[in-house]
Amino acid sequence: MLEARNLSLSVGTKQLLTDTSFRLGDKDRVSLVGLNGTGKTTLLRLISGPTTDSALMTNGQFLKSAETTIGYLPQEISFDADLEKTALQYALQANARLFELSEKITRMEHELALPEQDYESEAYHNLIERFSDAMHEFEHLGGYTMQSDAEKVLAGLGFSEIDFHKKVKAFSGGWQMRLHITKLLLQNPTLLLLDEPTNHLDIDSLRWLENYLLNYEHSYVIVSHDRFFLDKLTTKTLEIAFERINEYKGNYSYYEKEKAERYELMMGKYENDLKKMEELKAFVDRFRYKATKARQAQSRLRQMEKMEKNLQSPEEDLSRISFRFPKANPSGREVMRLDGVKKAYQLPDGTKKQVLNGIDLEVMRGDRIAIVGSNGAGKTTFCKILAGEIDFEGKLTMGHNVTLNYFAQHQTENLAQDKSIYMEMMDSAPSSEAQKKVRDILGCFLFSGDAVNKKIRVLSGGEKSRVALAKILLQASNLLIMDEPTNHLDMRSKEMLIDSLEYYDGTLLIVSHDRYFLDSLVNKVVEIKNGTLQLHLGTYAEYLEKAEKAIEAERQQEAAARQKSQSTAAKTTEKEKEQAKKTAASKKDKKRIEEIEQKINRLEQKKESIETMMATEDFYKKSKEENAKILDGYHALCKELNALFAEWEQIS
Repeated sequence: MLEARNLSLSVGTKQLLTDTSFRLGDKDRVSLVGLNGTGKTTLLRLISGPTTDSALMTNGQFLKSAETTIGYLPQEISFDADLEKTALQYALQANARLFELSEKITRMEHELALPEQDYESEAYHNLIERFSDAMHEFEHLGGYTMQSDAEKVLAGLGFSEIDFHKKVKAFSGGWQMRLHITKLLLQNPTLLLLDEPTNHLDIDSLRWLENYLLNYEHSYVIVSHDRFFLDKLTTKTLEIAFERINEYKGNYSYYEKEKAERYELMMGKYENDLKKMEELKAFVDRFRYKATKARQAQSRLRQMEKMEKNLQSPEEDLSRISFRFPKANPSGREVMRLDGVKKAYQLPDGTKKQVLNGIDLEVMRGDRIAIVGSNGAGKTTFCKILAGEIDFEGKLTMGHNVTLNYFAQHQTENLAQDKSIYMEMMDSAPSSEAQKKVRDILGCFLFSGDAVNKKIRVLSGGEKSRVALAKILLQASNLLIMDEPTNHLDMRSKEMLIDSLEYYDGTLLIVSHDRYFLDSLVNKVVEIKNGTLQLHLGTYAEYLEKAEKAIEAERQQEAAARQKSQSTAAKTTEKEKEQAKKTAASKKDKKRIEEIEQKINRLEQKKESIETMMATEDFYKKSKEENAKILDGYHALCKELNALFAEWEQIS
């Protein structure tokens, strides 16, 4: 499908790849991994097509088959040209030809209906021919199903039917990125390049995307810091390290294990070579000047020089910096209690949206709680209430000696804009011991060398977020609330944060869509849904397993109920009556589908007959009134067919 040969890649003065090669085959499921700054995003951009970046220098070649089509999801995208389109219109642009035909057909229908048309002119004759050709091509390419396909993908990624008709500019950046994912999936490229696709998804849409990709018929390459996502979806790993691309025939967990084993083997060989060289050197030093051993000494000297020339210490980037939170005095046994907590927001149209409704919760010392729910369920609102940042109805009681630390998305607003990263951290370090760890912590959060001297004001939103999170690690507390702490972290930074939180001896509440992160840390799960709260005991993986089982049990129960209603028609309970109604509705739907299909066949034959007639010379010999009447009938026929197709799709 695609092959890179002898690829070298640099950005400015930084060398990213040197004379390296790799291949992507049909139906490959690939994760692209490496430390931040090694060139993962740059490589995806390069694979996706020609770039105008003058700082990017490449050597080598990309070879791809003629049938290869590439779809690319970058981390950031501009929607300037599409802001006035609706979400559905934007998604329908996925198939450029179908979208073009749809727009073209609409324009020609308008032209054909103009009262000043000369029905006997050659121009009018040509217009009808073009209109007929466009309609045939539109139908042949599946134009009548493209809207339902787009709606299915939009719904899977969390858009409601109301959202379909909202303009792109009405959505936040995260939801706009979901629109771009929708468009990419509908394009169905043979090679899909996804750069951090999980950043803007909640748990429900993330699971939907996983299932979609598990059944994807072509190849994809994923860059992600969600190892659970990579483990589930990928079967091959390409690692960028030390300007080379190394291949591992397995998912991320396999890659981690295999990489460590490869390093151990290389280190063993390196140590053996060192030992052998020492033995050769000892022989040469001992016998170099003895006539009987001089030839053997010279031979060993040449052997030693050759080994020394080829000797190379295995490169290693597995190092992990550990850090422990400063200790705080322990809190009381009960950390906080919520009784009847409610929160509503006033909407622009004057109505109220009830986000939380009568929440009760008891948080005990040592609890490690994951707060989960779909986007908009109220997770961030819940955290703000716990942290005392917004007002609410109900009662929140803090326990004895609780010291709270809260990481939120708006935490960046509290950073001193004119300070350097290093000074901002140093000023937050509570002790000299913590100050000694500042550079190590900043390194884990991707700030090293001169980068620590950057002013806060020049940092991107993601960089500011990482600084705010790094500061949290310096401050003592016995209650820590974190809202999406992993959004801008790479694998190494996440591992360091997980390691630190595992040793944290206080109480922990976390909002995150990173399942590996949550499963490594929590022993309880709080699910917020429809304004209410449900507590689940156990790990996050156990919660997911229970949720999957509940969904499956519900499906089986529905199937059993349907089967039972079909086999027993004589019982009189209310439940069975309701089931009988459903069965009757299903039969009615089948009958209606048959009626629609028969009617579609009749109308298509009639449509084809009219189109044949309109393509003949006799059609232009008729009067304007007759032509207008035929054309009006033709338009009405097309609209009726479209309505029948839509009804057929909905019932099916």
